[in-house]
Amino acid sequence: MAANLNAAGAVMRRDLRLTLSYRFSFVAQLAGMFFSLTLFYYISRLVRVQSFQSADSYYAFAVVGLLILQVLQSGLVTPPNSLRQELVAGTFERLAVSPFGPVGSVFSMTLFPFAYALLAGAVMVLFASVAFGMPIDWTTAPLAIPCALLGVLAFAPFGVLIAAVVMVIKQAATATTLVLAIVSLVGGLYFPIALLPGWVRWMSDVEPFTPAVALLRHVLVGSTMHTQPWLDVAQLLGFAVVLLPIAVIALHGAIRISRRRGTLAEY
Repeated sequence: MAANLNAAGAVMRRDLRLTLSYRFSFVAQLAGMFFSLTLFYYISRLVRVQSFQSADSYYAFAVVGLLILQVLQSGLVTPPNSLRQELVAGTFERLAVSPFGPVGSVFSMTLFPFAYALLAGAVMVLFASVAFGMPIDWTTAPLAIPCALLGVLAFAPFGVLIAAVVMVIKQAATATTLVLAIVSLVGGLYFPIALLPGWVRWMSDVEPFTPAVALLRHVLVGSTMHTQPWLDVAQLLGFAVVLLPIAVIALHGAIRISRRRGTLAEY
């Protein structure tokens, strides 16, 4: 266990150093986030919907949606993209033949993106609070970290499943973009899911994005939940407990197929 934790930490430190080597990357991403927050602030001045008591209510709604999108990307988009980059750079073979193994290496690729998403989310909330006066419930705001962790655990199996597809067919960017777009739409990122037509709304009840967003909005800005919080926590844990083993099995199978074909290190 200690050796595996050290190996996972080494992968995380490597990803950190790689990110820091692009000196303006973090600044550029911060600028992009600040632009999005500013854009939605002025969009909120135009919103007059019965679901929101004021423009500030909608702005807080949208900011938390953007925050959870960062977390969603760290668990859903990053693993397959990181694996694809490893294959192109020719560095995945070293991970695959190491004692840590390819499966542990793929899961470790999610550690730094998750930490980065937490940092970016904290900066977003602080910026929205200082620049635009978004109200924050500081008594429960620290609970956003475990809520975000639950979200990542629920999203991670989907990212690992797409990574398994990358192992076999070497491309899955289209699938990642499509899944992210659908989940964001039906999960209530920019608008309440109650506005969705009935034949689509059922999807929001069977994916983990909706309870993760509801929990974060509740602990950060004190929004009212339509269900008991423990039910959303149980739903997220259920996704993680049920789907993570399936994702691991799928990744093992994809690696065996690639080894049998002799395409493990190809891209």
